[in-house]
Amino acid sequence: MRKQDNHREHDQYTHSLFYKKYINLLGLLFIAIIIFFPLVSLILPDTKLSENENRILTQFPRFSVDSIIDGRYMKKMQKYTADQLVGRNFWIYTKTSTDRLIGKNSSNGVYLGKNSTLIENFDPLPADITDQTKIALNAFAEKHPDLNHFFLLVPTAISINNDKLPAYAPVLKQNDYINEFTGGLNEKLTVLDPRPILEQNQDQLLYYKTDHHWTTLGAWLSFQGVANAMGIKPDPDAYTVYPVTHAFSGALVSKSGYLTFTADTIEVYIPKSEDTYSVVNYVEEQKKSPSFYSSQQLKEKDKYAVFLEGNHPLIKIKNSVANGKNLLLIKDSYANAFIPFLAPFYSEITVIDPRYYYDSIDSLITDAQITDVLYLFNANTFFRDTSLEPVLNDE
Repeated sequence: MRKQDNHREHDQYTHSLFYKKYINLLGLLFIAIIIFFPLVSLILPDTKLSENENRILTQFPRFSVDSIIDGRYMKKMQKYTADQLVGRNFWIYTKTSTDRLIGKNSSNGVYLGKNSTLIENFDPLPADITDQTKIALNAFAEKHPDLNHFFLLVPTAISINNDKLPAYAPVLKQNDYINEFTGGLNEKLTVLDPRPILEQNQDQLLYYKTDHHWTTLGAWLSFQGVANAMGIKPDPDAYTVYPVTHAFSGALVSKSGYLTFTADTIEVYIPKSEDTYSVVNYVEEQKKSPSFYSSQQLKEKDKYAVFLEGNHPLIKIKNSVANGKNLLLIKDSYANAFIPFLAPFYSEITVIDPRYYYDSIDSLITDAQITDVLYLFNANTFFRDTSLEPVLNDE
């Protein structure tokens, strides 16, 4: 009996010793991980651009005594270590995969909707901030009463495709924000509303399933829906549609970390008329192109940049029509797929993106002999961005 007890005690001791070694090994491994990854991240050269997230990553912050005292340095360092962490994409995908296993259906402001559709949440800035943009728009219209002002605020998928949202998703009503903002605009601004035609065609693919942009079809239908208010009569049969890629994995995949195994198709609309042409001048880049589309961009991660090679501070477009109408388009990236449909109706189109444009807008209007102004933004960007106000105020 004593031998059995001794044997049992020996087994318990061995098990306890093994368990302690196991715990110690896990502890050492954990310490090694929390030291190893940040250390390697500091040693390796910084990554400037995340192709998966389609954004510039935080670089090593510049040290100063003032930034230490007011806390800015530590905040920047936290962003830096998060952005430059070795294996960042792996950790993002691991987290979202774990979240899905426990039933969570949103990640980093993106909902995983029906049929593997990714939908960006609507998260507007406080009303007093967007009111400043409204004041600037009204003042600009008063300042330039000789111009035709058109304002087009495009709803995003969270509004038009809300039937694809997860059940009980706590989202704000984007339409209420659009109505409140446009209702307070100066009467000199003609509000263009694409919502009726988008809602009528919501059974079609108006937005990409993996990206926050509308599809070319969404842009084309919206153009037809608002053209009459602009004094334009488009020909519904003016274009031939060509798919240029079936392998577009958009920004929402990168932003959310969801592996949906879904790819989108990007289409371009080519005029049937051989008399139609445009010359696109990328001013800052000192580059010209005879096309609105860049096939080279289809080899890159951000294939939506096939439209006008992405975003630029200033673009000038010369078209084949000679009607003396010159358009100033103030926009975000939603306009990139919309601009080709405007080309047959304006002699020249001057395009600025207020996020990157810092020159005088009044001088630009005079130099380009502008007759019409179109403000075109998607609601998510518009209610989160404050770059339009200083441009309109010519600051």
